[in-house]
Amino acid sequence: MNTRLQDEHPVTELTTGLDLVELLIRSAAGEKLPLAQKDVKLDGWAVEARVYAEDPYRGFLPSTGRLVRYRPPAEGRHGEITVRNDTGVYEGGEISMFYDPMIAKLCTHAPTRLEAIDAMAAALDEFRIEGIRHNIAFLSAIMHHPRFREGRITTAFIAEEYPDGFHGRPLDDTARRRFVAAAVAATLKRSERASQISSTLNGPHIAASDFVVTMNDENFAVADAYLAAGSLHLVIAGLAFDAVIDWQPGEALMRLSENGGLHIIQIVSAPGLWRLSQGGMQVTATVRSREAAALAALMPKKVAADTSKLLLCPMPGLVVSVNVETGQEVKAGETLAIVEAMKMENVLIAEHDVTVKKVNARKGDSLALDDVILEFA
Repeated sequence: MNTRLQDEHPVTELTTGLDLVELLIRSAAGEKLPLAQKDVKLDGWAVEARVYAEDPYRGFLPSTGRLVRYRPPAEGRHGEITVRNDTGVYEGGEISMFYDPMIAKLCTHAPTRLEAIDAMAAALDEFRIEGIRHNIAFLSAIMHHPRFREGRITTAFIAEEYPDGFHGRPLDDTARRRFVAAAVAATLKRSERASQISSTLNGPHIAASDFVVTMNDENFAVADAYLAAGSLHLVIAGLAFDAVIDWQPGEALMRLSENGGLHIIQIVSAPGLWRLSQGGMQVTATVRSREAAALAALMPKKVAADTSKLLLCPMPGLVVSVNVETGQEVKAGETLAIVEAMKMENVLIAEHDVTVKKVNARKGDSLALDDVILEFA
């Protein structure tokens, strides 16, 4: 008897109410199944999203490292919605290059398909992982994709909808305004907290009400901003925006209620900016006074380093082989090296004709992301 369960058994359990693991164990012990096929009834819809240690922005290459934060959404039944998370990892644990990159199988169940999809989108917004790259943004973008929501999907869905790779869910005007409001709310809340610190060098802190928010190289003028008892008001590019904010400095999730809808935004403070994500969209936002924004516009832009003459390791992994040597002339399409990560061998090939100037890695080396394998003349 084959006692292996199908990988997607959680959705079957959610829609039938059966414990397949218990039934399998009892069957393996020689007991007769307590039900027949006619007794299996389907109830509602279930969606499963596989959370992987893969970077969808780099062709789904695997990611390794320590789970600095691992905070999945709360499991259980909430009204007609059920959230289930099957996992074997924990906060502080390590995602190794030697094993499968799966982190969790997140499942939601609801009376209808769209309700189950919406529940999954909300659960993914609450799923916080730090320390490694992961595919939550990609999964969340899928939940919001019109074609997926309509059920017009095939096994070619990803190739057809993301022919040039995944670059995040595009922002519309509504999402831009929401992220701008969230960044300003966080700034006001942090300023409010700072004002409660006594004996500061600059005396009592007075929060500004006019800002310029720079988000993904785009500037947004904000006026008349104030936050009192959780109620946020501001004017973004001449249009009023009102919302209710539930957030304290240091918390990872901001709950923003607007026009009757609740949006859960993941927010992280970094030097000089905020990192925000929600619904498969990710932005960085810097909130400045108008005077500071005018001065920031005069600063030179940092130019990215030229890596065109380097072969960088695309993921943390083990060097299986280096197929060239110093001074060798290589033709486009030839194999340069092979790197193994998470039970997969990744063949790195030359994109054009090159001459090898220096070999920096050898067979058996463990490399980190973007370590230099080869230098070209």
